[in-house]
Amino acid sequence: MRQNPFFYADIASPLQGILENSVNHMSQCESSQTINNAQRENVLQSIVDGFYKHVDKPFVFDSSRGWTGSTALVKSLFPYTKIICCVRDVSWVLDSFEKLSNNNPYHTNVFSDEETHHCVETRCDSLMDVKKGGQVIKPWFWLKEGLSANPEMICLVEYDNLCKTPEQTMRLIYDFIDQPYYQHDFNNVEYSNDLFDLKISTPNLHKVSGKVEFKQRKSILPDSVLEKYQNMEFWRTSKSEFLYE
Repeated sequence: MRQNPFFYADIASPLQGILENSVNHMSQCESSQTINNAQRENVLQSIVDGFYKHVDKPFVFDSSRGWTGSTALVKSLFPYTKIICCVRDVSWVLDSFEKLSNNNPYHTNVFSDEETHHCVETRCDSLMDVKKGGQVIKPWFWLKEGLSANPEMICLVEYDNLCKTPEQTMRLIYDFIDQPYYQHDFNNVEYSNDLFDLKISTPNLHKVSGKVEFKQRKSILPDSVLEKYQNMEFWRTSKSEFLYE
């Protein structure tokens, strides 16, 4: 998306969390009864406008795994909002986290707590721990919520399809957002954000370079983990017309 001169897109932002915290504060503070809905809406819209005031492009793609859990709020504030959600087998998402950890042996794995660092099974269980707010299970639930509440807002993009047929997949996305197609260069996709990655002790987490292509490899997860988290891809049985295969 960053290749399109009319689009702004970047690393995951805190905007969704800022809006959620603002709603909570206006609802729980001692003056909550004096804040009417019009004021609340003005405050929240102003936060979004202020956050992207420095951007001089007509379209903004704000990256956050939390948006699918806030579709009602976003729809109320900005009725024409569209959400593009990349999905993949849950076991392969866990595999990616483990591979990332293996590639950075000199850095502490910040995606699981100290009690679960011991082995691959406990690390994966931590990512899928509902009570502890695991990094993988949270967006899994948010996506389920969004597809139930406002499926028309969400475009699901399968990871494998994007890698194997990038142009076809991107054309579907452009159709979904109702914008003219831009001729992307899928042989030279470049991005990095060292400041963000080093802050979470995960060098090269968001580094992308080269051609968009599918690379077949064997999972590094043990069979016990693969079996435990199989068949969790509920969206593949969804009747939503916005599931782009």
